[in-house]
Amino acid sequence: MQQFIYRNQNDGTKGPRLLGQILLGAGILVILVALLFDMETDPLKIAIVGGGAFLIGLIMSSMKSRILIDFDRKKYKEYQTILWYKMGDWMNLPSVNQAEIVQHSFRRTFVPNGITPTMSGQVTIHKVVLLTDGRKFLALDYNNEKHAALALEELKEGLGI
Repeated sequence: MQQFIYRNQNDGTKGPRLLGQILLGAGILVILVALLFDMETDPLKIAIVGGGAFLIGLIMSSMKSRILIDFDRKKYKEYQTILWYKMGDWMNLPSVNQAEIVQHSFRRTFVPNGITPTMSGQVTIHKVVLLTDGRKFLALDYNNEKHAALALEELKEGLGI
């Protein structure tokens, strides 16, 4: 079975995943501090706070979004995973007659929010665009031109373009 899996490049740096990683670290820290130092706090409270933060952090940091294209069955699925559970429905793959790489450059500015860095600068994203009858069907973003070119070749080969 020939498949293509697209992994979102920005998945681990924004929103719930970042908060999950922070909670994961906080949960581990609470449990380690309780194990290393003599505390008067009830061990059950420590386990609930540390274990709860660890468990919530584990769930949130495991969230990922993917696109799976099955060339043999001519279907695709946009899905999200939480831990090992995948949520998404299979849809019929339209007849893609053209695929190309488009470079998109823009100036990114970050607003200080206390979590993400506030650096600004010029950003170039390489988009692998799949076209159906001249209209965009799917656009896959890559930070690296080499990765975009490899994905384009794999998609063209699988789709028979």
